[in-house]
Amino acid sequence: MFSMFRSMHGRLFLILLVGIIVTATGTMLLTHSRQHEMFERVRAHHLATEIEDLVEILKDMPLSERDDFLRAPHGMGIRGRLEHGDAPAFGMRDDMLEKVLHRRLDDVHAEAELPSKAACGDDPPERHRHMPAPPLCQRVRLALEDGSTLALTIPMPPMREPAYTPPTWSAMLLFASCIGLLAWLVARIATRPLRQLADAADKLDIARVGELLPERGSSEVRAATRAFNRMQKRIYEDVRERTGMLAAITHDLQTPLTRLRLRLEKLPDEALRNKLVGDMQAMQQMLQEGLELARSMDSSETQQLLDLDSLLDSLCSDAAEAGQQVEYAGHATVRLKAYPSALRRALSNLLDNAVKYGQRAEVSLTRDAQHCHIRIRDFGPGIPPELMDTVFTPFYRIERSRSRETGGTGLGLAIARNIVQRHNGELTLSNHPAGGLQADVVLPLTG
Repeated sequence: MFSMFRSMHGRLFLILLVGIIVTATGTMLLTHSRQHEMFERVRAHHLATEIEDLVEILKDMPLSERDDFLRAPHGMGIRGRLEHGDAPAFGMRDDMLEKVLHRRLDDVHAEAELPSKAACGDDPPERHRHMPAPPLCQRVRLALEDGSTLALTIPMPPMREPAYTPPTWSAMLLFASCIGLLAWLVARIATRPLRQLADAADKLDIARVGELLPERGSSEVRAATRAFNRMQKRIYEDVRERTGMLAAITHDLQTPLTRLRLRLEKLPDEALRNKLVGDMQAMQQMLQEGLELARSMDSSETQQLLDLDSLLDSLCSDAAEAGQQVEYAGHATVRLKAYPSALRRALSNLLDNAVKYGQRAEVSLTRDAQHCHIRIRDFGPGIPPELMDTVFTPFYRIERSRSRETGGTGLGLAIARNIVQRHNGELTLSNHPAGGLQADVVLPLTG
């Protein structure tokens, strides 16, 4: 669950989801607050107009008729009475209504209370529970010019309920689901080009020109795709030029070396002839392995569906028939697309090194849902941990660490790693806890 939010897709989704929900919630609260304020302002002006008309009528009315007049309901249900003596103090004051009344009635002192149930009088003591609650009422007190105090009671109109109001939690759940879907789609659209670039980089083959990525999307994405296509082309051209030059030099040297060897065979001194021929054979072996290194980086071989278990069994059987101590200890059914000759050459190099420097080798094959794992272990002295990456350098050898004999040109591991990388795999070395060196090859299952 938490690993999702480590990716850009998950983080964009979380940012958009939280940001949109917080923004929408704040907007709804602000809108509701502004609507309530506007409603109160309109009601205050309308109520002030009714009160102003009522006060103007009272000014011209005899005192004896005022009580009867005030008992009858007027506009907005206003009722009133004339108070004498000290009146009870108001609770929460309605500042907005008071300001509007002071502007409308310059010569009248006005006080207003916010609507409350207590303002309408006490509930009947015998009121049944199923009876509706008393309405909210508002009290207003006016000090008239003649010294009398006018107390008004204004009932608040009941609010009409809609025919159906969905539960708040279900509405919020529906809103959050819609926002979550939108955030997920936006995050997916935004990160899809990055995923495509990552997939293309994993499938990059320096031995051949890959398919160009289509340039679509935003201007930034098109620019990144264009740069990746140019980079892919430059890498292929550089590798082709380098491997072509190496292969040409190696091939062209074969002819003069062959003529030189024929001439050395004619030397009368047998001891000198044998030494020179041995040196010549070593040179030819180096050139041959140099040619193999060039082929490992650039090959015209096509991919085929390969039974990896059969290939390893064949290599181990051939080595055992040749008198080498090789054991194929672990089997697994693995079929994948590969370059058969190149992969056979890489595994053969690793097996030869294990037998040559570690006396005997043990091979195993396992698999999981996405990869297969080839393990080739020898029983030699191993190599220092700090040289695990250095030994892959072409022509690099560790003679004192692994063998007292010279042997080899230092190209076997370099060739094997190039071939494994062409299969989008990985080759690593490590010292086994029980002794010896262990080569691990991980290949993706592309069957």
